[in-house]
Amino acid sequence: MAKHTLDDAKQIALTRGGNCLSTEYKNNKSPLLWICKNQHKWYAKFDNIVNKCSWCPYCSKYKRENLCRQILTKYLGPPSENRKPDFLKTPEHSMGLQLDIPYYHYGFAIEVQGKQHDKYIEFFHRGDPNNFIRQQELCKENCIELKYAWYYEDLHSIAGFRFYHTNFFDFIT
Repeated sequence: MAKHTLDDAKQIALTRGGNCLSTEYKNNKSPLLWICKNQHKWYAKFDNIVNKCSWCPYCSKYKRENLCRQILTKYLGPPSENRKPDFLKTPEHSMGLQLDIPYYHYGFAIEVQGKQHDKYIEFFHRGDPNNFIRQQELCKENCIELKYAWYYEDLHSIAGFRFYHTNFFDFIT
């Protein structure tokens, strides 16, 4: 097993758009100070960064959504980049409500559902508990079927299983 150095840590960080701020490297199990491109700082072992492919714990806010997008892209290609279509613009939301993973050309969008979709959390609802209901109504009016990936479900299992076994892939081909 090769012995790593502080220069190795700094090189790995640069490839991820960040930096290793530590001035001393003991071994791959000792915590080092890291900073990401968004200026978040945290301590992590070199081993975790390299062998477990971890990176900034603060930037992984949309980790579940990104994983779902990655899985679906494998089967369907990339989703639309326009996450705020005109039909989701309302007087209350002139910029438009947002869809997580839209596939307009297939007539559906995936919404990655966190705990805020089970109960009212003011931050996510922007003071209006009906935002999600309005989004559903507007999508239905515009022939976009909403599919859901819930926070308690295993994305690797549901992405292929649910869509395949509900003839979803037949629907889009």
